[in-house]
Amino acid sequence: MLPAMIVGAVLGTLLLAPLDISETIRAVAAVDLWTLFLVLVLSLVNYAFRFWRWTMFLGGRNAPVSVGRHLAIYVAGFALTATPGKAGETMRSLYLRPFGIPPSKSLAAFYAERLLDLIVISALAMLLITHSDPVVRALGLTGAVIAMGLLAMQYPRVTALVEGAATAWPARGARFASAAAGFLRDVRAMMTPRIALCGTLLGLAAWAGEGLGTYLVVRSMGFDIDLSLAVGIYATAMIAGVLSFLPGGLGGTEVVMTSLLIYAGASAPVAVAATIVVRLATLWFAVVLGLGAWLGLEAARGLKPRE
Repeated sequence: MLPAMIVGAVLGTLLLAPLDISETIRAVAAVDLWTLFLVLVLSLVNYAFRFWRWTMFLGGRNAPVSVGRHLAIYVAGFALTATPGKAGETMRSLYLRPFGIPPSKSLAAFYAERLLDLIVISALAMLLITHSDPVVRALGLTGAVIAMGLLAMQYPRVTALVEGAATAWPARGARFASAAAGFLRDVRAMMTPRIALCGTLLGLAAWAGEGLGTYLVVRSMGFDIDLSLAVGIYATAMIAGVLSFLPGGLGGTEVVMTSLLIYAGASAPVAVAATIVVRLATLWFAVVLGLGAWLGLEAARGLKPRE
């Protein structure tokens, strides 16, 4: 399955040929430093809002870890964000455990964070519904279906069904079902109405900011595009990356973003160049920051006196 998806992503990229490399380079060079600075700032705002939401899941100001250390641990998780489902970010649990935050709680927070992200990004993809093109509107409706499906999965009856299965399965399956039910209860305990509402608003601001960054990049390359269309394209490409189950959505996100920009009227060089710049300023910028924070945490641990 995975090799087939990789091949499909590569073939999708090749279908964009013939691609004028020199035109693509010129399109990248057209992004001025001020625009690039704004896009990077919007990415930082995205990380800041998501960290704020993360701390809400783990107790806010009452969390047993200082804000500075907690921020370093959260950002360090970005070093492994280019993993399937961003599962590598769960490495935060290893650094939070010494502060009295059990892995079960931090893993529940990770799930809650991914859940809200998917709901929010699916909602942003719905912006495509506002456009008249039937294909684009269909993609927006897909985002609506995904968002509603994710919300339905949080219904308490789902937990009850899992708990009921625990009594019918063999011993090993029953333990797994029981652990899954407990996990879902932890997630629901975090999702109080206030936290769910605030977390959703923070998520909207965070991911809409990166969609705005996409808009700024594309406009700086000379392609006139509506803000709602740019945000919707970015969100849809992110969903495609998640559904591809590829590490960091690599391949799937890029092919869909490039294809949608071309479908919206951009030339192939501009679409490819915009995708490259956006991914560098979002995914890979986060990875670099994460590696720096991770190295800092490890260096700090090495400086501690041995007992």
